[in-house]
Amino acid sequence: MSKSPKKDNIFVRIAKYLFPWKGDKTSEVIRKIVFLTAACVLVVTVSIIAGDALQRMKTNSRDDNQRNEFHSVAVNDDESNASRIDTAVSEPNASETSEPEEKPLKIEYPPRKVRDKFKTLLEQNPETIGWLTIQGTSESYSWIDYVVMQTDDNDKYLSQDFYGNKVKSGALFVDYHEKITPTSEPANIVVYGHNMKSGEYFGKLPYYFNWGFSNSDHNDISFYKTHPTVEFSTLYKTSTYKIFAAMMLNTEEDAGDVFPYHTKHNFDSKADFNQYVAEILDRSTFYNPDVNVQYGDQLLTLSTCMFGYGDTELRFVVFARETREGEDPAVDVEKAYANPNPKFYDMYYDMYDYTWKGRKWDKNLLVGYED
Repeated sequence: MSKSPKKDNIFVRIAKYLFPWKGDKTSEVIRKIVFLTAACVLVVTVSIIAGDALQRMKTNSRDDNQRNEFHSVAVNDDESNASRIDTAVSEPNASETSEPEEKPLKIEYPPRKVRDKFKTLLEQNPETIGWLTIQGTSESYSWIDYVVMQTDDNDKYLSQDFYGNKVKSGALFVDYHEKITPTSEPANIVVYGHNMKSGEYFGKLPYYFNWGFSNSDHNDISFYKTHPTVEFSTLYKTSTYKIFAAMMLNTEEDAGDVFPYHTKHNFDSKADFNQYVAEILDRSTFYNPDVNVQYGDQLLTLSTCMFGYGDTELRFVVFARETREGEDPAVDVEKAYANPNPKFYDMYYDMYDYTWKGRKWDKNLLVGYED
């Protein structure tokens, strides 16, 4: 009697099933190669996703600890800041008959000291420049609440966090062209951050966009009404900024109108300031008469990427102005209303059969503006 062929062990049988083997038909070899390729792609993809998720969890945990430590430091009474030296021209008195000389708007101070709240952060990273918060619906929760950096370029913190780790979320950072120093600040502080799908950093900033796909009612400005202010602390002072505009805009000339909002840090004159703010108001998707803007106001600009409105590079930008001396930091949001006809760009007009009808906003929104 002939002996039965010896059976392969389980490991050999699995290997023959998965990998090309001597004696396999061509179709079987192709099947195995396709399967192995797909399996490799799956493993690599899952590894990347898992790695990103793990890194995000680690970063979020560090961020939570960092914000708890920052907000737990009491502000000492002796940390008062010197009054601002206002170099912008004031409005003339009624008795004055000649036009006053206009001076450039540049925010200057007598020398200020770094506040205690930032000393630990500066020890960990000397490029720390401030902290930005947009309060949530309760005092114990914030939509945006992060340390802010400033360095010698606008690239470093696109892919690096506060601790020096390479991460997709990067960090919030102030434009490097005009430094925040003990004696001066830009008249327009521009802060950048990534629009993270998970919601971190500036991922919630586009919630202000009442013309978004997720919002079928363009008149719905409920998010603005519940989040009308931004608190921005530099190393030297803390200020409440009142939001007065938000917009989606294009950055590529091939797609139409380009508004270089991020290039204006100081202003040569009142006319220069007014023209800049007028361009903002043209594009804003909402207005609030309770938050007008005037020459001499310090501006805060929050910028992030935007997606889904044509094959072009887009930004979503929120604009706020500092609460004036003696002014109530609270905002009457009941006066706010949606802009029925914001300015966009040519590609948007072609996609949605939309037309901008020109500058229609109330001139009282910009004090002293003459069209």
